[in-house]
Amino acid sequence: MVSDAFKGARVFAIERERIVFVVDGRLEYIDGASLPGTGPTPVNAHPGAAMPGGSGLGKGIRATGPDTHVVPREDLTEALAHLDELSMEARVVPAFKEGRPVGFKLFSIKDGSFYSRLGLRNGDVLQRINGLDLDGPDKALEAFMTLREARRIELQIERGGVPVRKTFDIQ
Repeated sequence: MVSDAFKGARVFAIERERIVFVVDGRLEYIDGASLPGTGPTPVNAHPGAAMPGGSGLGKGIRATGPDTHVVPREDLTEALAHLDELSMEARVVPAFKEGRPVGFKLFSIKDGSFYSRLGLRNGDVLQRINGLDLDGPDKALEAFMTLREARRIELQIERGGVPVRKTFDIQ
């Protein structure tokens, strides 16, 4: 599971075609494409375009303003308990500016996914969660672990070069 230790590394993300680890402060991955019984991974015809078919996580999320939402506690708990499904609803990669890590970029967000219900878009760069910088995998894991008990979540993102703050009240 995400955040578990494995052979001196920490599991950072589990995706359909690979598992991402934090090893000595850097991201590394094991690619499953070469494993027996696996076929090629379908490629989205339009990179960055939303992909259909979200998992159904977060159906109770509702917008209360352009950058504010209410998230039922059950929806957050369910999403955190089903990280395998969540990891297939969007691609998340480290984002860099002038050679320095500045957060994580989202793309290939599926329509109807947990991410789209939160109002996140392709190209958004997650920079902070509840004031914690996401400028490295260890900090991102630390921020992620605080979500289970959060009553309010504030995301600082960069969208098209402009900072945007999104607020989620957990009820």
